[in-house]
Amino acid sequence: MQGGDCPALPVVTAQPLPPDPHAPHPHRPWVVPTFVFLLALLLTAVLLASVTRSISARDKAAFEAEATRTADAIRERIDTTTTLLQGAAGLFAARGEVSREQFRDYVAQLGLRERYPGIQGIGYTARVGPGAAGEAVVRDGDDPPLRVWPAGPREEYHAIVFLEPLDERNQAAIGYDMFTEPTRRAAMAHARDTGAAAASGKVILVQEIDASKQAGFLIYLPVYRGGAAPRSQEERRRELQGFVYAPLRVGDLLHGVRGNGVREVDLELYDGTAQEPEALMWSTAETSSQPPAHASTRQLDVAGRPWLLVMSSRPAFEALSHWRLVPWLVVVSLAASVLLAWITLVQARARQDAEQAALERRANELALHASEERARERAQQLEELYGRQRESEQRKDEFLAVLAHELRNPLAPIRNALEILQRAPDPGLAQRSRDIAQRQLRHLVRLVDDLLDVSRISRGKIALQWQRVSAGDVLESAVETSRPLFERRRHELVVSPIDGAVEIECDPTRVAQILTNLLNNAAHYTPEGGRIEVEANADGDTVRIAVRDNGLGLSPQQLREVFELFVQVDRNAKGGGLGIGLSLAARLAELHGGRIEARSDGLGCGAEFILILPRGRPAAPPAASS
Repeated sequence: MQGGDCPALPVVTAQPLPPDPHAPHPHRPWVVPTFVFLLALLLTAVLLASVTRSISARDKAAFEAEATRTADAIRERIDTTTTLLQGAAGLFAARGEVSREQFRDYVAQLGLRERYPGIQGIGYTARVGPGAAGEAVVRDGDDPPLRVWPAGPREEYHAIVFLEPLDERNQAAIGYDMFTEPTRRAAMAHARDTGAAAASGKVILVQEIDASKQAGFLIYLPVYRGGAAPRSQEERRRELQGFVYAPLRVGDLLHGVRGNGVREVDLELYDGTAQEPEALMWSTAETSSQPPAHASTRQLDVAGRPWLLVMSSRPAFEALSHWRLVPWLVVVSLAASVLLAWITLVQARARQDAEQAALERRANELALHASEERARERAQQLEELYGRQRESEQRKDEFLAVLAHELRNPLAPIRNALEILQRAPDPGLAQRSRDIAQRQLRHLVRLVDDLLDVSRISRGKIALQWQRVSAGDVLESAVETSRPLFERRRHELVVSPIDGAVEIECDPTRVAQILTNLLNNAAHYTPEGGRIEVEANADGDTVRIAVRDNGLGLSPQQLREVFELFVQVDRNAKGGGLGIGLSLAARLAELHGGRIEARSDGLGCGAEFILILPRGRPAAPPAASS
């Protein structure tokens, strides 16, 4: 509770009370103080009622906001899973027949375990007619037959053919006919008949091969022959080819969705709409004799199946409340009331003389002057903040314009190259068109990769792969990456040799990325036919790699801003860019415990960028600034 709620009490005594011709007789001086004391108590009661309502409302709003964020996070992960399944279904719709290798490559690109917690894999289950002796056999190309289990004659089989990533857990599920289990069969039938994704009820996944098991569920999306879902239910049942599906562990899925630290809330997740013990899928609530101060119940729609989410506050969350300040506020308010009554009594007996009035007027004038000065300072600070905000908005608008321009530039050559490939019979022209499209595509990928790297560094999500490598090898890799750009612009590139025995402990890919950005920056801001020099040497415990050019150069102001995001010295320079290359390089250097220095004698005098890296791995590499 901030002290700004209580200054109204002493205002009554800020100025002496003027003489009152209707004041009580001197032998009853307690009348006015008693009235003031009762009035102060009334104001205190009103204040306390307002404060308690405000605290209750704020605590409830904070909990509801956290509960909403938690529910939204769960919905988002379910929606993401459905989206991934739609992508896998699209793969079958586009190709018709998908091999095991194609399906494995597709799932590997998704990075399930790193990006989507809770998803154990993405699989494909094929629908097969009845086999001999009641056992279905599925083949994938030249692979050996895949035995379906459990054995036994059935009208149709739904064998798990693909399930990636194929680790030890998922290997245990290959060949399993999920249509034999009632809970799974109900969800598969619902997905087949509606043509939409459908979630199963609570199950124990066949992947649960360890002693510690979690409750799980599956989401199915039907795959029909010909791709699109037929209109009628009978056609959907007849044209069903199989299902793409995702098995999910509830505990892993909910990891990290319930806040962190004191903001963490307890969860109970039920399959269905009732809080039945057998329907409980996951719980983090601890047994306590005292009920939680806040609780909230939300119903979630999980691929057509209802879930009941019960959230409650934890003691650490409730400790954030300002209720503990209310007793202090009561004591302070009572003390202020007593003090106010005493001051009133003193004023009733005292006479205000002219000198005291003059002193108080002078004090008021000084206070007013000080208040005006503070107001002017605040106005100046606000103006500076507004200026920085306008500058930030302008820089953002410029960046968006440049981003749109940079992303559109490669698209026109790619489109032209595709049109030439469609119409030109000349193999040489077709090859040149493919080269143009590949070069522009690499440029587009580099822009997107740089943006993603900046985002990862800002969120602290980038991890360095430390290795001890030769500094010369890393430099040579960067030079070879940038050499095509130098050749196109007819630059003279001079690389001084470096002792092959000089080694550094670093992430060689990231250091090569730093050097490539410095080399590309030199090429972009150096006119065609210019000279670019690269010099590397060991300096004690560090390695210094300098990139010098005789290009546009930098002014003192530009030297101060050159490593800031979205800053470009000359947006009209050939080669374009988003203004993030040098900033990304500087942040990657900081992650290695190093730095980049920029030097220039002025505009038109060229520039020099020096990468300084420690030869050994720093004890605690600093986090890159966001």
